[in-house]
Amino acid sequence: MEKHHLILIGFMGTGKSTVGRMLAERLGWPWVDTDTEVERQAGRSIPELFAEGGEVRFREWEKRILWKVTEGETKVITTGGGIVLDPANTNRIATSGWTVALDATEEELIRRLVSDQSRPLLEGNARRRVRELKRERQGVYDFADFYLDTTGLTPAASVERIIKSWKGCSDGGGV
Repeated sequence: MEKHHLILIGFMGTGKSTVGRMLAERLGWPWVDTDTEVERQAGRSIPELFAEGGEVRFREWEKRILWKVTEGETKVITTGGGIVLDPANTNRIATSGWTVALDATEEELIRRLVSDQSRPLLEGNARRRVRELKRERQGVYDFADFYLDTTGLTPAASVERIIKSWKGCSDGGGV
């Protein structure tokens, strides 16, 4: 498979969707968000999918969508934070595009996520869950071609840093 997409991975709340949308606009490419596609194709929200079939059922949908969106025309793809927990997904991402791992400090993630009721994995004590999940997922994003800590960065500054690194790696000719 040819690596022709620009794919954003990383923990929830790192800015993947916002930055991805802006990257797509800047590059003039289509943008696809795997979580949005799961909801669209399943006809249900992610919290509803979790309620009906748990995380396992959601991850099945997520994998199916990842395979679909990595086919076809060049695009910016943003993913859910846990998509990389499946090694097959990690391999698919790594072989499909230039991958950017977004990150942020625990405190910044907590600030961004503490009032977000749409994330089933944060039910209960969101602060504790962010810390636990961040520890559990340590190292799972390390396969990315570029790492960017978004703490204290505006989405526009994140876009600029990604494009600068991408162009530096690809001699300006694309992914």
